[in-house]
Amino acid sequence: MDDRAGPSFSLLLKPASADCNLSCDYCFYLEKKGLYPESKTRRMSHEVLEQVIRSYLGTSQPVYSMIWQGGEPTLMGEAFFEKVVALQKQFAPRGARISNSLQTNATRISQELAAHLGRYRFLAGCSLDGPPGMHNRYRKTPRGKGTHSRVMRGVRTLRQHRVPVNALVLVSAANVKHPATVYRHLKNKGFSYLQFVPCLEFDSRGRPLPYSIGAKDWALFLNRVFDEWYASDQSRISIRLFESLLARLVFGRAGECVFAERCDRYFVVEHNGDIYPCDFFVDPGYKIGNILDLTWEEALQSPVYRNFAGLKRQWSLDCDSCAYQSLCLGDCLKYRMHPGQDPRRLSRLCPGWKLFYAHSLERLQALAREIAKGRPRAC
Repeated sequence: MDDRAGPSFSLLLKPASADCNLSCDYCFYLEKKGLYPESKTRRMSHEVLEQVIRSYLGTSQPVYSMIWQGGEPTLMGEAFFEKVVALQKQFAPRGARISNSLQTNATRISQELAAHLGRYRFLAGCSLDGPPGMHNRYRKTPRGKGTHSRVMRGVRTLRQHRVPVNALVLVSAANVKHPATVYRHLKNKGFSYLQFVPCLEFDSRGRPLPYSIGAKDWALFLNRVFDEWYASDQSRISIRLFESLLARLVFGRAGECVFAERCDRYFVVEHNGDIYPCDFFVDPGYKIGNILDLTWEEALQSPVYRNFAGLKRQWSLDCDSCAYQSLCLGDCLKYRMHPGQDPRRLSRLCPGWKLFYAHSLERLQALAREIAKGRPRAC
């Protein structure tokens, strides 16, 4: 089968797997080291890197989107990302649009790496949970030291080399009660692109871990941030969640996977070439295969991938009568299936989403009408 045929998809690449120079209390990916116990350090080989890039650029995509994540991808060093660009140049079809994003804790950003990222227009998403006291509560070095100052030093280095920097905020027990403080801190630090992600992790018995948040707190956090953004920052600050909802309301399409009807927008590629359907489901039962052994067309047609993609629509019967079902679509599978394996469970965040939509939807719909009419959004 021609690998250029088929639907569009992105790649979420884990070149250093779950290896990281930090030891954040709430990181769900650190435990994935257990999948690859054969070596102390996990690094993507040149063979795997070349095959990933060559094969992906052999498909037909409106934009070839490669997101370099971890663990901590900067453990690979500047030379690795120089190889990335060289291979992309070598194998890119004529006229191809290539997008590279780096998701990093920003504590290892050197002048040389930042210069390379800026030269080739990488986007950097930096993990930052708010002011030092909130950020440092869970984002620590292996010796237990806070990292806020190191993160901000890395952000300054990236900006010095004209790398666009987004802030990714994990909303946890450390900051969920302080939405305005978090939001204003990020604005004051010059961030104009923000992403808020709920922290919800469980122990082996299905009980939320101490740093997790509840549905109501998630709603109250979003509501306060939305009010501040709506009042004065619509044209200055981009918040991924709100922009994604506006995309859904205006164009009927999902701006991010949580608002998609199917979980088939990207593949995870581990350091050794193993392929999985989702960052939250890097587990043996969801392994699709290895990039050294199969084509992307075969991965797309894999029963594992196709079955996983369809789980999103197997939501609770309660969702069918919900006024917000067309936006929520049952929520992310992580909050429905972990722990347990039944996608028909209501999302643990369901009550919070209802509170948020009740609070914000009318104003979002008004903004959507303005966008649809081609009017500039109010500041």
